[in-house]
Amino acid sequence: MTRVLKTGLVLALVFGVVWLAVIIWWQESHTLPTGMDIGLYLFALPLALIAAGWAGKRIVQARREARANPAPAAANGDGQAAPAAPLTARLVVLASTARAALGNDPAAIHAAVAEQQRPALDASLMNAKGFPIFSARAAHLDTELLRDAAAGQQAPQAAQAEDIIRATALLGEVVQALSQEARAHVLDTGTPERDDAWPLLQLELLLPAQWPETARDHALGQALAAAVWPATRLGMRPHAAQDALASDSLLRQLAQEPLTPATATLRVVAAADSYIDANRVQDWEEQGTLAGNATPQGRIPGEAAAGLLLDLALSAPDAAAPTVPPAPPAGALALTLSQTAQRATRADARGAQNEPMLAALATEFLERQAQPADGIAALVSDADHRGSRPLEAAGLASALFPALDPNLDCLAVGAACGYTGAASHLLTLAIASEACAQTDGPVLAVLTQDPAQRAFTLIARAPSLSA
Repeated sequence: MTRVLKTGLVLALVFGVVWLAVIIWWQESHTLPTGMDIGLYLFALPLALIAAGWAGKRIVQARREARANPAPAAANGDGQAAPAAPLTARLVVLASTARAALGNDPAAIHAAVAEQQRPALDASLMNAKGFPIFSARAAHLDTELLRDAAAGQQAPQAAQAEDIIRATALLGEVVQALSQEARAHVLDTGTPERDDAWPLLQLELLLPAQWPETARDHALGQALAAAVWPATRLGMRPHAAQDALASDSLLRQLAQEPLTPATATLRVVAAADSYIDANRVQDWEEQGTLAGNATPQGRIPGEAAAGLLLDLALSAPDAAAPTVPPAPPAGALALTLSQTAQRATRADARGAQNEPMLAALATEFLERQAQPADGIAALVSDADHRGSRPLEAAGLASALFPALDPNLDCLAVGAACGYTGAASHLLTLAIASEACAQTDGPVLAVLTQDPAQRAFTLIARAPSLSA
């Protein structure tokens, strides 16, 4: 009986408050309400508030019950063990690099992002009305020169599309830089006397899945030719990037990959993508996904390539491994990848807002790594201007890292570099790695480009041989 009275009082209170507020509003605005207004404001509105409150209460209760009553382990006699918790993916990075509109190395891009530079108007890319659009174009690339070179190499026609040929060039630059880093790493321990004395180096290359097969094959061949490494000791494995987290999935796969004497422990993981193309701009405008006056939440075309040089032999050892791997060299970084979580509402949905799930995931992740939140030196996200993404990163910073300077320590790579598709994840990790090197403290990378999935990567100094 008490519960019924309490519920009745709450309902009466909600209706009373709403009615009082609406009637005062009508009096102050001298509004003569219609029958529709009376039904909407005096009945539908309080009922909607009551339903929302009831739903919120149910969600909170469900979360409390799940936290208080974890799934029980299987009994000894059941013959089935409880599923083991997924292992945290850890990797050691020897070097990273990136190319984007803001610069040709992570340091330059990091500085430009910290200065809050934004994409500029592009005189070469026009909308249907003939006005230039905003884009993040890599200024050092000349499309016509690239096409002339491709024609001389008898590249297929599909590989000469503006966006594809530019991404191919960026990928070659990244592979060349990282293979040179791998070469320097080997030469630090001595000079191999013969080509077959060099260690194996494997290229793990991600290109957009929507590219034509002939264009992907040409880009992969160009990247392989750009590697500064003995050809007999160089391998390559292509990957079709289906979404923004394709490289994140690949890193998790590499972290769990079993090592054998025939395994290439040195890996170059690189991705490239470009949307600097008049045909792509036209398609986006027709689909309503191009940023403009009528579509402020549309994409801004960008382009980038980025990559990491990994040494799988230095990653965290398996619990069953008989030996402990050697300590990483000076300057190496440790990447720790969080588990992924799903948003309740997709980030691109109309009215999507920041969700507390992101802060909860970050808190649990940092606690598992014994990393105090106040020890994080910077927050680097792949967020751009679209949907709830900037609100997610800003809300996370204010909730968990209030000591960080929102302008200098909380960086949004996508807001400065535009939409970079398959390259956005590795580009964010490269800039976060640069922030870690500059601050000499742990950095948290926040991945928000996927409409629903969310994840983090913790970048920190790896214990080195000189430590």
